[in-house]
Amino acid sequence: MATQDKYDRQLRLWGPKGQKALGDTTVVLLRATAAGTETLKNLVLPGIGNVLLIDDAAHVNKEYTSNFFLVADATKPRAQVAWELLSELNDDVKGQFWHVEEGLTAACSKPEWWTHVWQSCASTSTKVLVVASDLEPPLLQLVSAACASQAAPLISIQSYGLLGMCRLQTPPLPILDPKPTNAPPDLRLRKPFERLQQLADGVDWAKLESHQHSHVPYPLILIKLAKEWKDAHSGALPKTQDEKQEFRKMIQAASRNIHNEVNFEEAMSNAYLAYTERSLDLDRLASLRDTLNGLLAKSSSSSSTAPLQKFSAMLHALDSFMKQHDNEAPLHGTIPDMTASTDWYVELQRAYHEQAAKDLEELRGYLPSTSSGQVVELSTEELTTFCQNVHAMELFQTRTIVEEMTGTNVTPELQEEWMMATMDPYEEAEHTPILWWIGFRACQVFYESHGRYPGVLDAWEDDIGPLQVCIGQVVQKMGLQENELIQSTLLAADDDEENPAPSASKFAQELARYGQCEIHAIASLVGGVASQEAVKIITGQYVPFNNTYIYNGIVSVGATYEF
Repeated sequence: MATQDKYDRQLRLWGPKGQKALGDTTVVLLRATAAGTETLKNLVLPGIGNVLLIDDAAHVNKEYTSNFFLVADATKPRAQVAWELLSELNDDVKGQFWHVEEGLTAACSKPEWWTHVWQSCASTSTKVLVVASDLEPPLLQLVSAACASQAAPLISIQSYGLLGMCRLQTPPLPILDPKPTNAPPDLRLRKPFERLQQLADGVDWAKLESHQHSHVPYPLILIKLAKEWKDAHSGALPKTQDEKQEFRKMIQAASRNIHNEVNFEEAMSNAYLAYTERSLDLDRLASLRDTLNGLLAKSSSSSSTAPLQKFSAMLHALDSFMKQHDNEAPLHGTIPDMTASTDWYVELQRAYHEQAAKDLEELRGYLPSTSSGQVVELSTEELTTFCQNVHAMELFQTRTIVEEMTGTNVTPELQEEWMMATMDPYEEAEHTPILWWIGFRACQVFYESHGRYPGVLDAWEDDIGPLQVCIGQVVQKMGLQENELIQSTLLAADDDEENPAPSASKFAQELARYGQCEIHAIASLVGGVASQEAVKIITGQYVPFNNTYIYNGIVSVGATYEF
């Protein structure tokens, strides 16, 4: 790879496969606001493949000075200025800009315009991700609907005064490499496979010198002692807490000097691997299969269902594999660092690798056939990733922004989550992030009624009362009007004598005072969050948040919620 040195650090995070996924993606940015350019900057630097920057501002003047990324230029449209500066950051990235003279709302209302966008992206990349920056509510709904129709992931970002929002909208997205933290190693010590058992049985402990004894890998120690335990307990492994403590003492007694033998200390720390069974959640797997079957039955786009079809095929093969192996999944195939001699470690590593390769090929043999009679084709890399993550893989999907803004498909589970979010308030209750999200949503409702955001006119105080009404409407629609925290904050009047609207809450006053201003420091943070989630979606690695992140810049706290 010609750019391996250039991208060395990030390759350690998402690997060559993730880097290739970035290079195969076109990011469409709608509006070059501060948050938008910050997001794009953070994707251009790591090597996104292509960029399509779309904006409707005629030029960059003093109105856009809050965007530190741009320079004032009255002779060029903002899209051109932004792309010229962004393209200087990484010459690997290709792109173009579109200046939309008729305005984005008018353009996005036309199906033929979107056809032009999708065709332009398809000519340069295999994947598309749309970033919508600070779009007004009617326009945001148009973009949401267009992306949903094409199964294109969408990230909507907002920098609104001291508030920052990032909202994800994705089609069903298999996350096959979630990179779970603190996952126990897959060593199969409870039921060793044949080659592993042979290695353990082949250790002649009595003839080992002291330095050799202290460098036998701890998996072999645990297999030996677990076998001795079963011989003394009618074939049973430790079950009770007392038995587990006794097993740990057995490990210590087997060492020659526990204080000088780190491998035996590691065996004591990992003793649970010898008697704990790590099984797959069969109900979860069945639920995943049912969900995938339903999605595939409803979808008519072969391009959007290709990843789902592969995921479904792998789950089918996994089910067949487990039926042949007493519900055990394919072996992961890697081992953690441990105290061991080089020869022992290499031999142990080879045993796990060979068994994992054997399991993978068996799994391949269980892949189902398509309707045309051909077996679903999957690369070794795809199957390896699947086998290594069968315990943590996920199917990620979100509600659309249209559903959120129109209040459709609201489930009791969602309402319960909103209620729980208010029951765990920030140390200063009025700064709980969900309260500020409700306030921002009220600003969007205000826009839908008045054709502008509150506070943008000189007499901004006049908008406080109507905005408070919008807050009440949002609370009512969410079913939170009886919530104590909501009543004492969002719906409570501020009786300060200097308050220009005594019947309104502090939230309505603060949000009206913002007047839709964009502060670049907040926009920078939002851009960092959005680009991080974009990488997760593009690479299929790590798990994106579901589905909204709200940042309260007043006290520098943030939280994620599902809306």
